[in-house]
Amino acid sequence: MEPRLFPYIWRHSKRDQLAICMVVLASVPFYFASLDLPKRIVNDAIIGKAFAHGEATAPFLNFEIAWPAFLGGGWTEIFNGFHADRQGLLLWLSGLFLILVLINGAFKFRINLQKGVLGERMLRRLRFQLFSLMLRFTPETQREVKSSETATIIRDEVEPIGSFIGDAIVVPAQLGTHAATALAFILMQNVWLGLAAGAIAGVQIAVIPRLRHAILRLSRQRQIESRNLAGRVAEVLDGLDAVTVNDSVRWERAEISGRLHGLYDLRLQIYRRKFAIKYLNNLLAQVTPFLFYAVGGLLALKGELSIGQLVAVLAAYRDLPPPLKGLIDWDQQRLDVEVKYEAIAAHFGAQRLRLADATRSDLPQDQTRAVTSDGLVLRDPKEGRSVTIADLHIALPAQVGLHSPGTGLAHQFARALAGLQSPVAGAVSIGALNLVTAGRAARARRIGYAGRDPVLFPGTIRDNLVYV
Repeated sequence: MEPRLFPYIWRHSKRDQLAICMVVLASVPFYFASLDLPKRIVNDAIIGKAFAHGEATAPFLNFEIAWPAFLGGGWTEIFNGFHADRQGLLLWLSGLFLILVLINGAFKFRINLQKGVLGERMLRRLRFQLFSLMLRFTPETQREVKSSETATIIRDEVEPIGSFIGDAIVVPAQLGTHAATALAFILMQNVWLGLAAGAIAGVQIAVIPRLRHAILRLSRQRQIESRNLAGRVAEVLDGLDAVTVNDSVRWERAEISGRLHGLYDLRLQIYRRKFAIKYLNNLLAQVTPFLFYAVGGLLALKGELSIGQLVAVLAAYRDLPPPLKGLIDWDQQRLDVEVKYEAIAAHFGAQRLRLADATRSDLPQDQTRAVTSDGLVLRDPKEGRSVTIADLHIALPAQVGLHSPGTGLAHQFARALAGLQSPVAGAVSIGALNLVTAGRAARARRIGYAGRDPVLFPGTIRDNLVYV
């Protein structure tokens, strides 16, 4: 499993991410046209600039190409379009605007649907991959890791990661192109208004994410504390008999109350910083409309900016803050999800896993039918000291009983044979197969194990016998 989030996303969803980005790029011309059309509605139809020289009709949907000076200049008419009077032009332009709104909505629907499908598919893959890694936990990891923590990770903690994977590349591409298109349109109407909008947007993009670093640190701390809370609840539930016998209910309630208060305090700190940043972001977002109304209004009064251009600029800026806010929120989500992913990747790190199993064709064939041990050292479960086991050579088939009075070494030896206990040193083998380094498949096809505390899965007795 990749230790970083974005390499994981790129490896497993590259083709789908690029396909959705192509849809995003295809939507840009229609979005730009929807920004430009209000200017024509106001200037050409309502104010009547298209009829300024006494024309009875004006062209609609005409298409011309303006050639640059180094190519000779001039215009080439591709399509003459349709001609309509002033009232007809207003209705045709308004209808075209409605069509563009529907097209842009269809693009958004398609993009959001594909993002959702991709996120759910990647969530399914991630959960299955983590479950597969859990099955490869070493015996030491099984003792170290609480089952409730691992179950919580697979069930709950990966949920926001799966949702983010669908947004990881598509959302900045979509929101970035929309913001850049709106900003470019404002620049085309008036350079100074465009520079003012760009400066405010630059401050929002540069400053707000930096202020959120403290929130990221607190979120990471809260995730760790929440996982510890889940582990502690599981411990109390497993030892509920001891709690009842010792009448330590009030102690446990006080201990959990302290943990809950710590989580509450962390969440309160996150809220304070989050809403302070939100206030600053909204303040910056409202400064630009003030400049447009004041500076743009003065330019319109002086005749340097038409009413239609001013209306179009205001309409374009109305569409600018949502993408910027979306990008800032996406960046915050990215930071949070990266922290979660890295914590999960560490929980399922390679140092906690057995070696990958060999395929059935790779399994070594037994040449001698004997159980042997060479320099085997086990750890006494009661005293914790290392004990050297005498070298063994047991020809098979055989019936052998091991007895270790006062210690659990016989049980530890059986667990070492089954691969449930890693010896301190030495090796134990069946034929040519070293059971210390053997994969799960090779060992399971040679050894059946029934411990003193058997595990029974839900189902019938037959189901559990067949499972073995």
